[in-house]
Amino acid sequence: MKTNYPPDTFQLRWLSHVQKDGSSVVVDKKINLTMEGIAWDSDHGTKFKNPGGADLSVAFNGTAKPPSWPLAPYQLDPENPSNNAFLYEPFIVWMRVAAFPTFRKLYSRIDMTLNPELDGGLEEGKYRLTIDYNYPVLYYQSKKFFVLSTTSIFGGRNVMIGIVYLVVGSLLLLIAAAFAVIARKDVHSFLRQ
Repeated sequence: MKTNYPPDTFQLRWLSHVQKDGSSVVVDKKINLTMEGIAWDSDHGTKFKNPGGADLSVAFNGTAKPPSWPLAPYQLDPENPSNNAFLYEPFIVWMRVAAFPTFRKLYSRIDMTLNPELDGGLEEGKYRLTIDYNYPVLYYQSKKFFVLSTTSIFGGRNVMIGIVYLVVGSLLLLIAAAFAVIARKDVHSFLRQ
């Protein structure tokens, strides 16, 4: 399955902006996405490393790229030579094994420094999402979704993790209370002897 890289690619355009009076103003501007900073620090440079040597084309000489890959591994990011081959962040995210059958993979981020007109985030209006369908899922009887999400200091919005924390925390409190009762009885029986 991982030879089917790259995953789908997305382009987001801001078509129009809705003003406070309800009127619409045509904008037609590309929203710049960045693929840097999307891989976990534990993966980038630790689990995934490029072969030794300064020239990756020499390091990959004599190897064949998977048939569905449009480019050789050392050509994935022509704008940033240090973001190629096994250190290419979208590749690292793609290769991370999902824990559950329903999962999300981070494709990119909307970097506000690349989009100064979006100082407060995406505004109300019309947008066009163009998808390059590179990874077919019908064979696996699966579905794909595109999700726009925000993150905070605590990460993305994931209710399941909060529920798990509450359940585990409650169980640990019950176990601690049970041990406290048992310890108190044992101390009293020990002191009577």
